[in-house]
Amino acid sequence: MKKILVPTDFSEFAEKALQTAVNIAQKVKAEIILLNANEMAVAAMPIAEYYYYDKEKEQSYLQMVNDSIDRTLQKIAKDMDLGDIQVSTLVENGLLVNVVEEVCNRENIDLIVMGTQGATGIKEMLVGSNTEKVVRNASCPVLAIPNKVAYEFKNIVFPTTLRLDQEKAFQKLAQMRNVFDGKIHLLYLNNPAHLQSEEAIEERKNSLIASAGLKSAEIFISQQNVFDEENAILEFSRQVQADLIVMATHQRKGLAHLFLGSITEDTINHSEIPVLAIPLRK
Repeated sequence: MKKILVPTDFSEFAEKALQTAVNIAQKVKAEIILLNANEMAVAAMPIAEYYYYDKEKEQSYLQMVNDSIDRTLQKIAKDMDLGDIQVSTLVENGLLVNVVEEVCNRENIDLIVMGTQGATGIKEMLVGSNTEKVVRNASCPVLAIPNKVAYEFKNIVFPTTLRLDQEKAFQKLAQMRNVFDGKIHLLYLNNPAHLQSEEAIEERKNSLIASAGLKSAEIFISQQNVFDEENAILEFSRQVQADLIVMATHQRKGLAHLFLGSITEDTINHSEIPVLAIPLRK
């Protein structure tokens, strides 16, 4: 892992994400890029050949951003021993989701760390959180951090279907074990892979972790007919006192997302512990 991207709006949630990113960077000597998306720029409305844009407001916003970046970097330097960890900053015009995607591709980002306030009710159904939107579009893993700094990941819950298309998620987790190095608890729900016995489930699990290069992982097989997967994941995570939930995501969009939804995004919105979303798309 060489580069970690931390989008920020300078909120308390973003600060906790940045502190978590620093903890991770110290383990692997990664560079941190602190990113602010200037969404004011997209408010410029075309009128004939001209654009209406309040230049004074833009300058005021950019001054606020620069001041906030300076305060953030000073606080990090004061509160944490950065050592040789490099922290660079970017301010880019555009909507957050688009800016994050562009920066990830341009800078070859290995991990995005974002604070999340979650989303509930109508907001969740119609809008969702920014973190949720980034997860849906990111080309690399996204670590969603609720309002608490993560220092270590001793117990990791990894809900899985054990389908063969999840091998990529197993491989990515294996590659990141120098950061997420806790005990892995695989959670198998509802027999989604249509495996007929516990022996078959154990065999498939062993095959996946072996091919991915994971050393070991325990598997918990839930009772059949679990209709609320999200609550089952959160409850199991509480039972094992998990520090992290790892989830593979197909990043459904459009009608597929509308009708099928995303357990990963729902879990991010409601989890009290960090969630690492690993995209399955190539």
